[in-house]
Amino acid sequence: MNIPQYMPTVTKDDIASVSAYLKSGGFITEYKYSRDFEKKLAEISQTKYAVLFPNGTLTMFSIMKCLDLKKTDKVLVPNYTMAATAFAPIEAGFEVKFSDVEFPTLTLNLEIIKKECEKDRNIKVIFLVSANGREPTDGIESIAEFCNTNNLYLIEDAAQGLGSTYRNGKPVGSASLASSISFSMPKIITTGQGGVVLTNSSKLFKKLQNYRDFGRLQSGNDIHNSIGLNLKFTDLQAVLGISQLNNIQKRVDKKKRIFQLYKQGINSEFIKLIDNPQNVAPWFIEIISDHRDQLIKYLCKNGIGNRIMYPPLNSQESFKYHPQYKYKFKNSEIIGRKGLWLPSFFHITHEQINFIIKTLNNFNI
Repeated sequence: MNIPQYMPTVTKDDIASVSAYLKSGGFITEYKYSRDFEKKLAEISQTKYAVLFPNGTLTMFSIMKCLDLKKTDKVLVPNYTMAATAFAPIEAGFEVKFSDVEFPTLTLNLEIIKKECEKDRNIKVIFLVSANGREPTDGIESIAEFCNTNNLYLIEDAAQGLGSTYRNGKPVGSASLASSISFSMPKIITTGQGGVVLTNSSKLFKKLQNYRDFGRLQSGNDIHNSIGLNLKFTDLQAVLGISQLNNIQKRVDKKKRIFQLYKQGINSEFIKLIDNPQNVAPWFIEIISDHRDQLIKYLCKNGIGNRIMYPPLNSQESFKYHPQYKYKFKNSEIIGRKGLWLPSFFHITHEQINFIIKTLNNFNI
């Protein structure tokens, strides 16, 4: 049996939608379907506005370019996250400050944010990453209130969060000034590449629309009122996205069932599953093991795909110049040494999951 760690799920309905669009003579580039996709994303996320971009990195980059910031302002980034969370503000011209995350949510929490802001008064932007769709233990409301009170910009990197909710029942990504959701291949819905900014701010919405279309006042002409880039989506992608979004609840339910099967089945002294509350639609299945290297070889030998979880971001070679390059962040280090992602693609079968669980439970040192 050969089971990949992840692969896209494209249904017959998805193929039919894309085929029908191509046969219709549509212009392929961004147009009406992109606007429809944005409207549906705003509705499902319970925000007023949604702005599509080519990918989730450019969503965060564009947010940074459209905030009212000074060059001396800094961005607080969790040390457990995909590198894009830090690369985006750096490429936008701002310094990032790394901080450890709480365990097991693997997110920043209010105590961490308060401490970091007290140590460095130049921190102006908080990037809260909803790891696997989770929120901090102390809840999103307390963090949003703290940021509002202290004139901080709360931005959510909710790349993995579509389909998950906070404990208060509202969709992940709806509580901040702006949030970024990704549609890259492993996400709960995919358009190959793609991302969206969600916001309730009409001011930020207009800035983002303007920035992603060369700074034009109106699409389709050559009158520019500001500097911007070509960061437009395409209707071809939007047609696929709309088709997949129409089945989002089915995908959410399946993701939750996949996690429950793993949770009920894994029984090994060498492996610990990172838990997810019922309101989370897990992006990936996360485990930690003191014997990860041996486990990886064992899984590969049995045809089971896997992927190492994010290593500590500050210690990557790309940050060799950074003053925190040699810092040790406890929880980030634990995940970097022990964390592993298991197969969790949408169309994985019970037979495949049972085989993975049996193989895991037979792992021995």
